[in-house]
Amino acid sequence: MKRSELISLLASAWPAPDPARKRAFLRDAPVRPVSHISFVLGQAGYVRKAVWAVSAAVFALTLAVSRLVPAEGLWIGAALTPFAAMAAVSEQGRAALYGMEELELASRFGLKSVVLARMGAVGLVHLALLAALAAMLGGGSFFRAGVYFLTPYLLTDLTGLAAVRRIRGKEGLYVCAGAAVLTAGLALGLHGVRGVYAPESFRWWLLALAAALGLAGREYAKTIRKTEELSWN
Repeated sequence: MKRSELISLLASAWPAPDPARKRAFLRDAPVRPVSHISFVLGQAGYVRKAVWAVSAAVFALTLAVSRLVPAEGLWIGAALTPFAAMAAVSEQGRAALYGMEELELASRFGLKSVVLARMGAVGLVHLALLAALAAMLGGGSFFRAGVYFLTPYLLTDLTGLAAVRRIRGKEGLYVCAGAAVLTAGLALGLHGVRGVYAPESFRWWLLALAAALGLAGREYAKTIRKTEELSWN
């Protein structure tokens, strides 16, 4: 006998009674209103401490290198930012990794809102850290330093999001980690190419950042769309 047939027979043999006073209970249940800020801060508390630890480590290590070797801090920081992006992406795939998607779907707040709140909280913290690094290591060019930091971050972000969305389980996180390592290696290798960080090459960095922004935005939209499909199912 197939499992579906067995379940159907069991359901017909022992039908579950309708819940008593369900509508009255839901109508009278006390629901405390939650502001948008409180909701985002509450969801930030569910982000793993490892994500914040990796973010702080990237910030501290970049500053330490810039103190020891001032001329190398900028490109070393650019090579470390992919690991912060990797930590952020791993947080998005945590529910699927531990089989908690159905539980989050049954929570008070929609899965789409939960994902957006957590992505927003981590993204804002990372943006603040990258802005602080650009201000401290930019040498008078905050915008250019910010582009150097943000480009490898977004490259890792979009690659990791695509991997976690397509590949379930630990394999997706492994692909994300590999993307971070490859992007970091690319940033380190570019340092050896003459003129890459020169002012006359900056327009190519701007083009790369624009492409990374567009592709990352598309991957974020696909991630949100996937949560909507899960909620509908």
